[in-house]
Amino acid sequence: MTLEIVKDKEIWDTFVDSSPHGLLFHKWDYITITAQHTGYTLLPYGIYKGNELICLTPLYFRSTHGVKTLFSPPPMQAIIPYQGFVLPEGFDTLKQSKREAIMDLVASDLSAEINAISPHYLSLTLVPGLTDIRQFLWRGYASNIRYTYTIDLAQPSTAIQGNFHYKLRSRIRKAEEAGMDLVRSRDISTLYRSVAERFSHPDMNIPMINRRYFEDLFRAYPDHIAAYYLYDREGALAGTVATQEYKRFLLWMGTPRIEGTHAGNEYLQWLLVQHAKAEGYRTFENIGANTPDLNFFKSRFCSDLEIYMEVARRNMVGALAEWTYTSIINKPWLKRRVVPYIE
Repeated sequence: MTLEIVKDKEIWDTFVDSSPHGLLFHKWDYITITAQHTGYTLLPYGIYKGNELICLTPLYFRSTHGVKTLFSPPPMQAIIPYQGFVLPEGFDTLKQSKREAIMDLVASDLSAEINAISPHYLSLTLVPGLTDIRQFLWRGYASNIRYTYTIDLAQPSTAIQGNFHYKLRSRIRKAEEAGMDLVRSRDISTLYRSVAERFSHPDMNIPMINRRYFEDLFRAYPDHIAAYYLYDREGALAGTVATQEYKRFLLWMGTPRIEGTHAGNEYLQWLLVQHAKAEGYRTFENIGANTPDLNFFKSRFCSDLEIYMEVARRNMVGALAEWTYTSIINKPWLKRRVVPYIE
């Protein structure tokens, strides 16, 4: 086995495109733009078995005041729910013994590199579908379970809507009768203002929102990242959301409810479900199942709950740094004083 830095964008993206677990979050421009705007050092590792590339892992390294951290994805700033490693094409169809052999090789090489870097705090959050992390557990890593809402788009539209909460179906029907227009756009101005408003609320857990970061991502992936705007008959904005459309249709960033006569947010999501189904996507994902304040709204749409895993390791220094961040630095009132989150 050989682990080395991958420097070829074409090799990287071809592997991500072919992998059942490769998402837009893993693509070359995405990870390099993320590193640029979050201030981490990108370590785009590839793991080879002989001459065959069997795994990619984008890791982000930072050393601050002697505390070394290693993440995939970097926390908060990037608004990436999961990332971690990408396994080869056909991995899911291999016999169990072969899958376990690959996972053993991946865990062995990654662990050796992690030990060499010796971070005080490590976190790898894997994509949904990669839940067998035993090889990491056997090497002393801790684990956490995360959740995401999904809809199986192979169902007929009537069955999908039939799984919605009955009050939600009624609100959608009234909004549909009112007549609204859905617009797909590359202009993020209105979307960004709405997102900024949302995270400016005193009680919000505020990520480091950077407009230039969003603009660079939209510019890099015009066919896969979009802003959707819903307008009522008078031309007033009734709802807006950002999506990622690559392998699965993912509601990436939502915005606060816009007060109005009709249920703009609800109708917007239903229109996007229908659009994703018409475009041939198999899965519609609505991230945010780990946020209690959002669960009641999101669960009324989605009939399925998928899990994804975090692999973590921290020593005493890392545990202290984590406690300091979550207990002190991450308080909204303090973050507003020390960090320009909203530009």
